[in-house]
Amino acid sequence: FDRYNKLKRTFEAVTVQIEETQMQIDHLETILTALDIARQEEDLQLIKQELIDSGYMKSHAGKKNKNSKAMPKSKPLHFRSSDGYDMYVGKNNYQNEELTFKFATGNDWWFHAKGMPGSHVIVKSGNDELPDRVFEEAGRLAGYYSKGRDNDKIEIDYLQKKNVKKPNGSAPGFVVYYTNYSLTIHPDISGLTLIE
Repeated sequence: FDRYNKLKRTFEAVTVQIEETQMQIDHLETILTALDIARQEEDLQLIKQELIDSGYMKSHAGKKNKNSKAMPKSKPLHFRSSDGYDMYVGKNNYQNEELTFKFATGNDWWFHAKGMPGSHVIVKSGNDELPDRVFEEAGRLAGYYSKGRDNDKIEIDYLQKKNVKKPNGSAPGFVVYYTNYSLTIHPDISGLTLIE
């Protein structure tokens, strides 16, 4: 009986460790995807800061810390749809979180590649009913700026921002949602207009 209880406690402890390790792996995969998307030094600085905040890197005390706070803030990518709607793409987990929970309003649309690390894409709807082409273009952005960029086809989840939630204590950029639409696209962004 004692041996059974000991094995049961060990099993429970190992199960928790496996879940925590999988969460860390998932988080690190999102950071790896952000490195692929990074375009400027500011993007790399935000990724470095996330690694420090998550405990994967040590912060160097002194002058470097003061300089990093003075670094210009990295901005998400801004595209304009064929129908004139603004679409924003987060380049890392901090931008994803800011776009989704501070920038987007309830009726804006949120897009993300299904089941893989990638950017949050926000379409500012202005409370309009969006044309089908806007959904397809935003889906292509979400597919291109994800781990599945090189796939021929990729499934994209999308829903209104008001239905996207952040669990307490979760890593930056991590969200949950339950009722969503899906579309399958080829992640090609040629023809989409990048606004500088």
